[in-house]
Amino acid sequence: MDGFNADMLITRLNGTVFVRCLVAVAKGIGSLLPFRNRSSLFFFFPFMHIGGAERVHADIVSCFPQERPWVFFTKRSHNSKFRPLFASAARLFDIWPLLKYGYPTSVGIMAGLINRHKNPVVFGSNSLYYYLLVPYLKPHVRCIDLLHAFGGCSDTFSLPVADKLDCRVIINAKTKGDLEAQYRANGVDRRLLDRIVLIENRVTVPSQYPEKKHPDVLNVIFVGRGSPEKRVYLVGKIASRCREMRMPVQFILVGDVGEAVEPEDRKHCLLRGEISDAAVMSAIYDHAHILVLTSSREGFPLVVMEAMAHGVVPVCTDVGGIAAHVLHDANGLLVGNGGECEIEEAFVAAIQRLSDERDTLQRMSRAAFEHARACFGSEQFCIAWRRLVLNKE
Repeated sequence: MDGFNADMLITRLNGTVFVRCLVAVAKGIGSLLPFRNRSSLFFFFPFMHIGGAERVHADIVSCFPQERPWVFFTKRSHNSKFRPLFASAARLFDIWPLLKYGYPTSVGIMAGLINRHKNPVVFGSNSLYYYLLVPYLKPHVRCIDLLHAFGGCSDTFSLPVADKLDCRVIINAKTKGDLEAQYRANGVDRRLLDRIVLIENRVTVPSQYPEKKHPDVLNVIFVGRGSPEKRVYLVGKIASRCREMRMPVQFILVGDVGEAVEPEDRKHCLLRGEISDAAVMSAIYDHAHILVLTSSREGFPLVVMEAMAHGVVPVCTDVGGIAAHVLHDANGLLVGNGGECEIEEAFVAAIQRLSDERDTLQRMSRAAFEHARACFGSEQFCIAWRRLVLNKE
């Protein structure tokens, strides 16, 4: 049984009489634990390793330095390179083996601990454990979740508890339409759509346009994970095609993507590995000209925001909420999410065009930066998150 089906089985079992009885006993234990969270804020995230979603989670946590929420990690992280980002504003509990392998007892103990707090707020994102916990929290507990993208796992695991979520945060408007369709197909009360709130992510945008030098060889970058939905193997194939065509471009891949690229294509890519140093990443963006993203699904990736803020022209598959900000032929190029051969051909043609038409590349670069400056600034990010989580108007 694969991971998704195993998780779906656990989701279906979560409300059975047997599980409810075990949780009820464990809740009594949790209510007696001699621990108290002074902030009454409990956050649940799967990982602390390098990743776009993890960076967003750390950004959210950073908005609550005075409160110092308790942050629980519910799965094993590949590394702890983002741990300092979380630790700067929160108390961290990396007890994922107890939470994961202690289910359902761990859910009961956690529910008992949270329920005895006054006006607690429980927030989760991308975490199955969070959605297993929600049904066992008392009505006075305020429950909030964040959906980065539709079509993964969270939208499926969260459906049974949609009516128990006081607020649902999305990062792009398209996700609301996806949720509306899901609710309609599953007979969920449409009034729950009123609980959806849009809070877009933030990135640091330079105060001035970073003038791009356009040398003979352009830098084409990919930044991200090597997970299946990113389809990094397509980036490798695109790099090989560009090399066969003697195109004056160099492909630079950032992230844990080495094994995701076919061996015959790796020789045409410069693999930089994972980079957690913000200054190093900033320098890579400053020297890059084109960002490629071949994903099969997305919300609105942080990497696109970061690239545009540095004047890097995004060339992306038209999935998720990307088209809301990547405006085709204005500040970037969109590729239809069709067959893989068609996608490969379209990316090669787009890169060829930007390489040949340097005036077009320069125009789109400046337009990408101006869009980022207008839309991606961080001023309102923490204001919106604090107002939502602390329930302040």
